[in-house]
Amino acid sequence: MRPGKRPIITFSLIGLCVVLFGLQLLSGTITGANPDPVTAALWYAPLQTSPWVFEPWRMLSSALVHSPSNAMHLLFNMFALWFIGRAIEPALGALRYLALLLLSALGGSVAVLFLTPAMTPTLGASGAVFGLFGALFILMRATGSQTGGILTLIGINVVISFVIPGISWQGHFGGLVVGALCALVFAKSAPAASGDRRRDSARQARRQGLGLLGITGLLLLLTIVGMQLVTPAG
Repeated sequence: MRPGKRPIITFSLIGLCVVLFGLQLLSGTITGANPDPVTAALWYAPLQTSPWVFEPWRMLSSALVHSPSNAMHLLFNMFALWFIGRAIEPALGALRYLALLLLSALGGSVAVLFLTPAMTPTLGASGAVFGLFGALFILMRATGSQTGGILTLIGINVVISFVIPGISWQGHFGGLVVGALCALVFAKSAPAASGDRRRDSARQARRQGLGLLGITGLLLLLTIVGMQLVTPAG
C-alpha cells in the first residue's frame, strides 16, 4: 500500500453494506414482511429491467444488499472486498477503483439479465468481488508477478459457485469478465514515454477514460438488447 493512501472506497462500501444489512434485518423484524422492505427495494431480477417494470438502477443497487437469512453471504463478500480491495485501491487510485467496482457489479447484472430466469432475484456484492479477482489476475500478469495464488482463489470460488445451491454463478461470471476487461484497460493504456511525466500521465488518463467508456457503452448496449428479450414467463 502506498504511504498515506487509505482504501477509502473499500472501507466505505463495507460500511454501507453492513449498515444496509442491519436495516434489512430491522425492517423485516418490524414489518414481518418476506422479503423485507429494504431487500425488496434494492434487489434485482431480470424482469425489473424489462419495459413493463423498468427499474434498471437495481442492476447496481442489488450489489449493496445481501441475504438477510444468511450472514455468511455478507461476511464472505466483505472479507474478500477487504482483503483484495486494500491492495488494488491504493494501486489504482480511488476513481479508477470505483469505476472497476461499479462496472464489475453492472457486468454481473448484465450476465444475470441474459442467463437467469426473469423472476429470479439476485443480490450481493459478489459480482464486484469477482471483478476484483479478475482485475487482480490481469494486473499481476502485467507486472510479472506470480499468478498461481490468485488463479487458485478464482478456481475455488468458481467451483463453489456451481456446487452450493442458490449462488448466482451468472453474476460471478459477468463480474469476473468485466473486471478483467477493466484491468486490461488500466494495464495496456500507458503511452510511450515522452520525457514529460505530466503529459504522459494526462494521455494515459484519457486512454483509460476512453477504454472505460467503451466498456460502459458495451454493457449499456447489452442491457438494452437484454431488456427487449425479457418476458414474464422467461
